[in-house]
Amino acid sequence: MKKTSLYSLLVLLFAIIANSAIAADSSNQTDEERCQAYAKEDAVPAAELDDFMKDCLESIKDDGQEKGKND
Repeated sequence: MKKTSLYSLLVLLFAIIANSAIAADSSNQTDEERCQAYAKEDAVPAAELDDFMKDCLESIKDDGQEKGKND
């Protein structure tokens, strides 16, 4: 019983550390770098990349403006 609790705690700690590392990594990226990473994750074809980047950058800009209004 105690081993199970210890393993659960270790998994939870690992998840928290991994989450904070991901958040820290994305905060050091420019908006364009973030959009390029999203495009890579979504396997956006080269023919659609320009439109994807425009939409992504606009979306990030709009989100930033909304955050400014809510603060």
